[in-house]
Amino acid sequence: MHFNQKYLQPNRIHRQRGISSMVFSLVLLLLITMVSIFTGKTVSLERKIMNNDNRSKMAFNYAEAGIADAIAYLDNDPDVDGDGNVDPVYDTDNDGVGDTNTATIGTGSVTVVTTDVSGGNMSAIQIEATGLSDDSTATRTIVLTASTINPLGNGPEVPLVTRGNVIISGSATVTNPEGHHTIWSGDSIDLGSNNSTATNVADFSDANYPGCMDTPLTCNTVSSSNKTTIGLDVIENDSSLSGLSLPDFFENTFGINPTAYRNTSVTLETTAANANNDLDLATNEVVWVEGDTTFENNTTVGCESQVNGGNVCPANNQNPSIVIINGDLTMDGTPHIYGLLFVLGNVNLTGNATVYGSMVVAGSATSTGGGSLDIIYHSDLLNDLTTIGPLAAASGTWRDF
Repeated sequence: MHFNQKYLQPNRIHRQRGISSMVFSLVLLLLITMVSIFTGKTVSLERKIMNNDNRSKMAFNYAEAGIADAIAYLDNDPDVDGDGNVDPVYDTDNDGVGDTNTATIGTGSVTVVTTDVSGGNMSAIQIEATGLSDDSTATRTIVLTASTINPLGNGPEVPLVTRGNVIISGSATVTNPEGHHTIWSGDSIDLGSNNSTATNVADFSDANYPGCMDTPLTCNTVSSSNKTTIGLDVIENDSSLSGLSLPDFFENTFGINPTAYRNTSVTLETTAANANNDLDLATNEVVWVEGDTTFENNTTVGCESQVNGGNVCPANNQNPSIVIINGDLTMDGTPHIYGLLFVLGNVNLTGNATVYGSMVVAGSATSTGGGSLDIIYHSDLLNDLTTIGPLAAASGTWRDF
């Protein structure tokens, strides 16, 4: 039997079309597989990038926490154990002294390294905090310098400064062994009639004069003003003081207005009712007392030991403080102040008060009855105040990597 070839051609064409479809399907499947693999790898890579980013952020957060922990510890006292070196910032045995630089935070950890860069007084400390993620694959480091805010500003250069008048009806001595000015007032000055009232200045006839004025309490002194004579050491009715507003008068001493100062430089806030307890034996503090206040008994500020009567704080116990009274101050009992006493209101002396450093009064200063006041200018104590402010990150020192 013979078949005509033309009747066989459609079947061959049909078979060829089937092969073409199969090839197309295989190619399509291959493309889909390749896209799926690519998509899977992309998703995996994105997930890995996201996880790495999360771990990096986690490590950064731990480093930030380490910086905060360091500033909190160092602001209290960078050398609690007194060995002359900056303490580690983490206290694991709760004895008040830092003993390690590494701590667990959350699911990760942080290591903090501190270095004194102030030249020895620890007023500027470099802090390097390295945070480590939970799986230890990511680290972030922050480095900054934390320095103490200078809370003194311009500072006084005479023992007693008042914007208002000075009236002494008891007794007072105002002594400046480092210069020739004792009282600077924006109003009148009345030294009263007490034979004990006097101002004292550095004695020209001292064999070590004028060099002795560079070291506190070394120059001999000589009386300059008394109940009958107002000497050149006393400046009264100075309109450059009386013409100042209260905020400007404050800024004249501290360099900034009262509100800004309270928010940035104060290390201890208290009320008039708690002032005597909180101030007694307060050292290296910038204290803000809110309200009209009375110093009672033997309130001692700026000395590590109690000072009674006419005694003096031992030199090695003197760690001066700044005390700011936002109100009037009555000085009763026998208070002893080492540092700077600044009163935003008036001062009334009814007891026997002693100030080593300086006293600045925005209002008037008066003594009544048998009260007595002794103010001795002491520049070293005032200079020490420049390093007792709170610790804060110095501008321009932050680096992270």
